[in-house]
Amino acid sequence: MTYPILETERLILRQLTPHDAEDLFEYFSQDQVMKYYDLETFKTLEDANNIILHFNNEFEKGKGFRWALELKSEKKVIGTCGYHNWHQEHFKAEIGYELNPAFWHQSYMKEAILPILTFGFERMGLHRVEAFIDPANISSEKLLQSLHFNEEGTMHDYFFEKGKFVDAKIFGLINE
Repeated sequence: MTYPILETERLILRQLTPHDAEDLFEYFSQDQVMKYYDLETFKTLEDANNIILHFNNEFEKGKGFRWALELKSEKKVIGTCGYHNWHQEHFKAEIGYELNPAFWHQSYMKEAILPILTFGFERMGLHRVEAFIDPANISSEKLLQSLHFNEEGTMHDYFFEKGKFVDAKIFGLINE
């Protein structure tokens, strides 16, 4: 399968390439971005190259998609969004995303997620999309609620991240 390209008013959603490493490093190297992420803050450009390889390997293995969110006006990658933990036999996947703080609170992520959800339900055959967030990540919670995800509960000590157990709120969206 060739990597699907999606487009919105302000964004082109496409496969990540090694040329995107500097744009990803720009924000993955900021503690405020990594606060709720399950990785350490990036220290080198190699860290950005490694995550690009990881996301693309997941696609090659049929385990998910992770789109670069390229700002049309600047041809700059301002974030990524996509599916991981794709369980085809259960018709479900988990959605994940992050955005450069310079572009927070401008509705870019909602703009990107809408066609990604359509792609998931129509082309991937998903019945359910899940999102796990840190209970303190209010911005992410508001985003998911605006997309009609339902909060389904909090799992205590659900993930082990950065040397400690952390809770996770689970949100779900069903294709009805």
